[in-house]
Amino acid sequence: MSVIITHARVRNALAATRNIGKHNIKVITSDSIYPSTSFFSRYSSSYFKYPSYKLTPDLFINSLKDFTKKNKDVNMIMPMTSETFVLSKYRNSFDKRVHIPMATHEAIMKANNKQYLMKFADELGINIPQTYTINDISELKKISNDVLFPAVIKLKEGMGSKGLQYVHSKEELIKEYKNTIKNFNLNQSDYPLIQEYISGTGYGVSMLFNQGDPRAIFTHKRIREYPITGGPSTARISVRHTKMEKDATTLLKELDWHGVAMVEFKMNDITKEPYLMEINPRFWGSLHQAICAGVEFPYLLYTMATEGDVSPVFTYKKGVTARWMLGDCRALIDYIRTDKRMSVLKDFLKLYGHDLYYDDLSINDPLPTIIEIIMPLMNLIKKGKLKFSPED
Repeated sequence: MSVIITHARVRNALAATRNIGKHNIKVITSDSIYPSTSFFSRYSSSYFKYPSYKLTPDLFINSLKDFTKKNKDVNMIMPMTSETFVLSKYRNSFDKRVHIPMATHEAIMKANNKQYLMKFADELGINIPQTYTINDISELKKISNDVLFPAVIKLKEGMGSKGLQYVHSKEELIKEYKNTIKNFNLNQSDYPLIQEYISGTGYGVSMLFNQGDPRAIFTHKRIREYPITGGPSTARISVRHTKMEKDATTLLKELDWHGVAMVEFKMNDITKEPYLMEINPRFWGSLHQAICAGVEFPYLLYTMATEGDVSPVFTYKKGVTARWMLGDCRALIDYIRTDKRMSVLKDFLKLYGHDLYYDDLSINDPLPTIIEIIMPLMNLIKKGKLKFSPED
C-alpha cells in the first residue's frame, strides 16, 4: 500500500513524508513544481508532477485520478495545503479504495470562513475579538467611528498573513480597507472583516477527529514568527492549555469534524484570556513538532483511514521546542530591529539542546534542506522575489 502526499514543497509535507515512511509505508510525493523539497527525501519512493490546483483544478483532480488508476497500490491521498479545498469537493469521485480522510466540503468551507466562524464561536460562548462586517462600502465610514484602534483588516478566507493589515486610525482604516478590496479584487460578498487587535502570544491547538470524536491533540505556544506582525511560526514550544483545548474541541465537535485541523488562539497580554483567531482546516506548517513530542498525526491519520479507527493520543511531552531554520533566519532580521533584539538573538543562537528539533534540518535526510535553500534562490532569479514557498 502507498500514500500520495501533495504540495511536496512545504515543511508539513516533508514531516508527513518522513513520519509515514519511517513506518515502512510507501510514500509518493507530488507537486505542481520541480524541484520540490520532499521529492528528495530518502522516504519518498517516487514523485510526480500534477497541474496547478489553483489555475486548473479540474486537471489537478484528473491527474490524481489517472495516477491512482495506473497505480493500484495507492490507498490514500494526504493533502497538505489549500489543495484540501479542491479535494474535499471532488473526493467522492475517486475510487473507493483511495481514502481521502477529511471533513465534508461544507464543514471545511465553514471553518475557513472567518465571518461564519466568529459568529459560530460567539454563539458557543468562545472568546472572539470584536468583529465588524461590511455589507456595503457606504457603511465603512459609520463603522469606523465605532472601531477601537489599533484594529486589523482580515480577509474572510485565507490563512497566515495574506491580506492582513494593521490600522491605527479611522483615516488609515478607510484607506487600507478600500485598498484591500481593490488589491484582491473582492466582490461585495467577500468584503474583509475588521477586528479588534488582540495583543498577545499565539497558540495552536492541533487535533485529529474521527467522525466528530477527538482522537489526538497537541498544543504549542509561539516563540517567533515571520512576518513578525503575524505569519507562520518559526520557533515554538509544546505546552498544555485546558481552556484553549476545551474550546478547540467544542468547535470541531460542533462542526462534526473528521481528519486533522489546527485551531489558532491569541492569549490576551492583559486579561490572560484566549481569543479565537482562526481554524486551519488542514495540516499545519509546524506539524513536525507534534511528531517529535509524541503525536504522530500523519501516521495516526493513515491508520484511522485504513483501519477505521485509532487509539486516542491525548498526552505528549511538554517543553519540546521546534524551529523552522530558514524562516527563523528571515524572522531574525526583523526581530533585531525591535527592542527585543538581545533576548531574541540570545535564544536564536541556542542551536543545540535537550528537546530542540528542526522542522527542516535532518542529518539522516539532508537533501530536502539543500533543495529548500535552492528554491527561494531560483524564485529570486526567475521573479526577483525571495519567496520561501513558491506559488504555482
